[in-house]
Amino acid sequence: MKNKTGTQRIKSIDILRAITVALMVFVNDLPGIRDIPQWLGHASAGHDGMFLADIVFPLFLFWVGMSVPLAVDGRQKKGDSDLTIVRHILKRTFSLVFIGVLMVNTSRMSVEVSGIDRNLWALCMYTGVILSWRVYGKEKTKAGKMLGLIFHYIGIGLLIFVLFVFRDKNNAWLLPQWWGILGIIGWAYLVAAMAYVFLEKHLVKLLCVFAGLLLYHIAYTQSAYLQNNADWMALESYGAHASLSFAGMLASLVMKKIRFQVHRLFAVWGIAGIIFFIAGFVSRPLWGISKLAATPSFVYVSLAVGFGLLVLVWYLSEIRNKHAWANVFYPAGTQTFLAYLLPSVYYHAIFFAGISLPEWMTHSWMGILKAIIFTLLIVQLTGILARFGVKLKL
Repeated sequence: MKNKTGTQRIKSIDILRAITVALMVFVNDLPGIRDIPQWLGHASAGHDGMFLADIVFPLFLFWVGMSVPLAVDGRQKKGDSDLTIVRHILKRTFSLVFIGVLMVNTSRMSVEVSGIDRNLWALCMYTGVILSWRVYGKEKTKAGKMLGLIFHYIGIGLLIFVLFVFRDKNNAWLLPQWWGILGIIGWAYLVAAMAYVFLEKHLVKLLCVFAGLLLYHIAYTQSAYLQNNADWMALESYGAHASLSFAGMLASLVMKKIRFQVHRLFAVWGIAGIIFFIAGFVSRPLWGISKLAATPSFVYVSLAVGFGLLVLVWYLSEIRNKHAWANVFYPAGTQTFLAYLLPSVYYHAIFFAGISLPEWMTHSWMGILKAIIFTLLIVQLTGILARFGVKLKL
């Protein structure tokens, strides 16, 4: 399968991204469900260890990094200059950070000061995002193209509206108290993508930068000064989160160099995974394994899991050509942004409508089953919307 740049899609990366997004939707639907196994959720603050929900986000950052060489090389083959690619990277980063800040400020919005229901504000915001970042101009008819353009500007208008009316209880405007999931992804992507472009895919130089990121993360973890002065810049993203995407970018670069030398490729990925696994548990007494604290040990274990899953899925999909098992998740791998937004649209819609789930759906295994069904519905809805032309591109 080829994308519009003419480059070959890597099915394994799409599958890994799809499964991770599906897991993200699943674990995000679990809060509020009583009497479920602790290992399905997030580890609490101060807990030395990680549960299922803790591994989802670092894995996604890893797959984001893996997509960087494929996307950049595809644009270069299409004839884009480095300056054009850098502009695209900056545009995508800004989009992710902007949407991330909008999302995290939803809980801050004051109904009394803003004069609008919080859930209605959020629905306007998500609708604006979907319409503004929807791929338009691909419609087959002139009327379709015109309608797509109208929807695009309606989306921009909705975003202007939500920005204009937003106020918190202190009458303050939007604040980047933290960047949100999408914002963190944006900063991590920026570091990996810019390094890939400016260091001209030079593996040794990129490895040196990666080592610097890991060392900076250790320094940040140990330094009260850095932690106290990072403030809204959230510099830890350049250590913990950027390291995860940077490692994925390096894994993809190695794949591009020795893709058809399967044993050698698996050896590199496998050894990297083993090294990070050992590093995670050797360093555990120093920092503990904690997603909330973004400890170095947590990053190392996450990278070990990432490399392990990469080898497994690559073997099944690319070597054994067995990927039908992942078809149920696949739309989330090709329309990831839309799949991530749709659950929030659903939640705010039912909250705004005053709809609550029956008690039996929020308890034990029935709640888990509900979350599984909800996840599958979201993924399939993503695929259906994509077939009807609702595709998002940052």
